[in-house]
Amino acid sequence: MTDREQKKNLWWQYMTWDQVVDHAKECDIAILPMGSIEQHGHHLPTGHDTIQLFPMLEEVAERTGAILLASPWYGAHPVHHHHFPGTIPLSSDTCRFLIKDIIRGASEAGYNKFIIFFGHGQAWVANYCVQELGLEGYFVLSVMFQNMMRDLHNEIFETPFWHADEAETSVGLVTHPDLVDMSKAIDESATRILDGQFVQSPSDYAVSKPLRFDEGTLSVPEYKDLQAGVIGRPTLATREKGERYVQTIIDRMSDLVNEIKTKYPAGTKVPIK
Repeated sequence: MTDREQKKNLWWQYMTWDQVVDHAKECDIAILPMGSIEQHGHHLPTGHDTIQLFPMLEEVAERTGAILLASPWYGAHPVHHHHFPGTIPLSSDTCRFLIKDIIRGASEAGYNKFIIFFGHGQAWVANYCVQELGLEGYFVLSVMFQNMMRDLHNEIFETPFWHADEAETSVGLVTHPDLVDMSKAIDESATRILDGQFVQSPSDYAVSKPLRFDEGTLSVPEYKDLQAGVIGRPTLATREKGERYVQTIIDRMSDLVNEIKTKYPAGTKVPIK
């Protein structure tokens, strides 16, 4: 049996319905991986944002007992990502309705705590879902893994986190190295509508810039602006950088899940309504 086959017992879609129900009696925390299908230059696969989540979350599930919901693969995208070949974006409403329906359906099997986990920039959609589902009585957290790494990003990498860049490529060299072709990595920069002093990157730490990268139409459309589809310097990527980054995400995510598990044991609902 391969390592991948052994990990099937962590995923909802490989269980029977009664196994899913029994699992909730021991741990009723479910994690939803949300990525995207999106061009990532010539050197990374279009599924990078989704594929990278699986090995991270499998280790989290092994450590904590949380169940992993089947990933829908597709995601919502900032406007500047649209129209680039290889990218298949969901509208914000489609993505929001999808997430809400998944959470509602999973709750029928006895799951009371949910975490949306993603590295692709769609926080504006996930955060709406958290609030709307909260009004229905569901406990849901939205975790973009870059937010857990802002204090360490500049210790690990030489450049900020953008797209198909040093950081994303380093992660790929850890989570799916067989799909990364460093011989095709090209450094490239994007044309900004506003100067960088006004716009936060996903990795900015302790800054007071007025706009997050997804809080406006802040970049020229990538399909008009980029040749390779890269924003950053993937040629600086290494597996060693990625290993530290990925392992810290796993450690911190496991701490979060175990905090929920300890404070609200299986069968206990979080008092939000």
